[in-house]
Amino acid sequence: MNFRLVLTVVALGFIVLLLVIGIRTAVRWLKIHYPQRANAVLFGVCLLLAGAGVLIAIEMKDQPTFRPNDLLTLQEPVVARTIVSDRESRSITCVVDLHEHLGVLELDNERGSLRALVESNNTSVPLYCPIGAEVRIEAAWLHHPTITHRQADTDGP
Repeated sequence: MNFRLVLTVVALGFIVLLLVIGIRTAVRWLKIHYPQRANAVLFGVCLLLAGAGVLIAIEMKDQPTFRPNDLLTLQEPVVARTIVSDRESRSITCVVDLHEHLGVLELDNERGSLRALVESNNTSVPLYCPIGAEVRIEAAWLHHPTITHRQADTDGP
């Protein structure tokens, strides 16, 4: 058995035991010193903890939803891989700079990535993705992008 795993489980068990003892002591103290209001105080604390749990769950599930034709403005540089159109070219790894724009072309939910078009980028160094290049980016690497939902292009009458 892995020694680190055993040590981690024992440490977590000890912390949980301390928490349980502390909570039981606090409840006992509350019931002894404030017998008439103890249940109301405990109910309020439980409501507060439940509300905090709900807020934490909402924050954990709060991930941006991308749709094709969205415009993403990046809040930090992102590494991308170019998508090549012919077999003779090689895919390169490049960077899309801070505050630059990507147009979402396609979502791949199974792989957790998206295909996008570089609409603006810093081109001072070859390290940066060229403007107009199609790139594939892992959605997990996009931290707090600004999303602009654009209407799909429709041809007029």
